[in-house]
Amino acid sequence: MKFKKAISLALCAAMTLGCLAGCGNGEEKDVDLEEQEYPFKIEDLDGYVFTVADSNVARWFPEEGSSDIGNAIIRRVETVEKLFNCKIERIDCDTGQAAQAAMLGTKYADIIISPTYALARDLLRSKALVDINKLEGLNLDAEYWQRWGDTSILKYHDMIYALGAPFACQHDETFVMFFNKAIIEELNLESPYDLYARDEWTISKLLEYCRAAKKDLNGDGVFDKNDRYGITCGQEFDGPFVLYMGAGGRFLREVEDGHFEFALNTKDSFRIVNQVKEILDPYENAWQSDGLLPPEIAEAFVNGQTLFYFYSRGRGFADPIYDMEDDFGVVPIPKGDNAGPDEYHCWVSHDAPNMGIMANNPDIEKTIMITEALAYFAQEENEIEENEYLANKLRDDTAREVVSNINKYAMIDYAWVQWQLDMSGDNNGINAMCQAMRGICMGLTPDKQIMSSIQAIEKEVQYSIQELEDVLNQRN
Repeated sequence: MKFKKAISLALCAAMTLGCLAGCGNGEEKDVDLEEQEYPFKIEDLDGYVFTVADSNVARWFPEEGSSDIGNAIIRRVETVEKLFNCKIERIDCDTGQAAQAAMLGTKYADIIISPTYALARDLLRSKALVDINKLEGLNLDAEYWQRWGDTSILKYHDMIYALGAPFACQHDETFVMFFNKAIIEELNLESPYDLYARDEWTISKLLEYCRAAKKDLNGDGVFDKNDRYGITCGQEFDGPFVLYMGAGGRFLREVEDGHFEFALNTKDSFRIVNQVKEILDPYENAWQSDGLLPPEIAEAFVNGQTLFYFYSRGRGFADPIYDMEDDFGVVPIPKGDNAGPDEYHCWVSHDAPNMGIMANNPDIEKTIMITEALAYFAQEENEIEENEYLANKLRDDTAREVVSNINKYAMIDYAWVQWQLDMSGDNNGINAMCQAMRGICMGLTPDKQIMSSIQAIEKEVQYSIQELEDVLNQRN
């Protein structure tokens, strides 16, 4: 795929509010937005107030002139308001209030933007979200939904209760793997780019490279935080799960009848866990990050103390990397040893934004029309953000291509939806599973084996799975 280096002039023209520059004479020419052709229905909504529940103010009302992206967001909101004669307002997202409104049968908002981990705890359990697949007027197959949203990773059976939307894009919350080119050269290793190009970037290769990278940097004969290792994760909790899922492992797998099966208790899964355990072995292959803040962890990679660093680029945790002295590259999370062609899996963080459409809305048709228009016009800001990131943060075309196309590898596991139900309810299976895997892979419980640890909690996991199915199927 070719890397798109510029925003489409036609798209920018269609999205500019009120005026376009004249043909070289510096004059401004009025444009009637209603005369433009759009792939959605337009109606005069007579001042309808469209309420967004989202705690991120910058997604809707950034300061004018603050940035090109901010200006594009302002154009998106004002254009939709003008086209539909409506008013868009934002309130802070409070999933507890949303749940209470659902139980009372009253409207809370038109749409809500919530992180993945909060979906089940309040919104799904209280039936606060409608099944988006049942709504007419959202063109989820359109290029702008597919390119800038993730419309299938939270799909269950034939239902979609939440998804990444173009105006709540998840791209920067998809995990990638950074590598230090200088260390690759020092160790005379083949570039991960070449392995990726040949479809040979696997978890076994990652382990091989991590073993090669270990070095007593200060020569004191003791391996500690001052020395070099193979890898570190931007937040220590996430590491085992990202590598396991990247290699094709699953915690919960949907089967044909819409039920989930526990997928961690198989020989293939145990094999992958043991590979992850070896990669993340502290002071052997992994730089010990337990208890440290994300900026401290990123600095270890920047300072040349790890060959690899993996995390999402959202929330600024990886920002120190872009100014590091050594050159760096970006590849997907390595795939499983037995995976098929181009079968990479990059976890979308459970902190990623998801859009849901709220229940108990007597004006649902208006909500759908405005939501579709907002998705269409959000293309401009996403193009600007991506092109600015690719041009200003990354250093080579392969990294740019990987990041710009990372959406095709994006995935989640429904364990992270159920995890919050476990944390707030009576079941503890998924939470116990997460703690067991983290303890084993991060060296916190070195004497335990994954097989015996998982077998000890299988009954609890089954209870959690049943609760998740009940919630997703909206059973009381």
